[in-house]
Amino acid sequence: MYTGFGYSGRNLLFIRSTDAVIFVCGRIGTLNEFTIAFEDKKPIGILTESGGISDELDHLLILAKRGRAKIVFDNDPDKLAAKIIKMAREDIGRIDGDTI
Repeated sequence: MYTGFGYSGRNLLFIRSTDAVIFVCGRIGTLNEFTIAFEDKKPIGILTESGGISDELDHLLILAKRGRAKIVFDNDPDKLAAKIIKMAREDIGRIDGDTI
């Protein structure tokens, strides 16, 4: 998707258009997307043991001392996806005022 805003602008638009995000491997752009999702309080899934920045996010969260609200870790992609879908549905339910 071309935005004319460069990577950081594109990342902002991508993350803000999601109900939840899952991070797999990645580099500095993934870290940028993670911080946007974290600050926007999106449900976040991190596939552990996938390499790259995803394997460092747990350590960075400890250093940042900002907690882990709405963040789940798993090394099984199917389990991680199920957890994130559940979190996203709960989150949408709170926004809509309904229980899903």
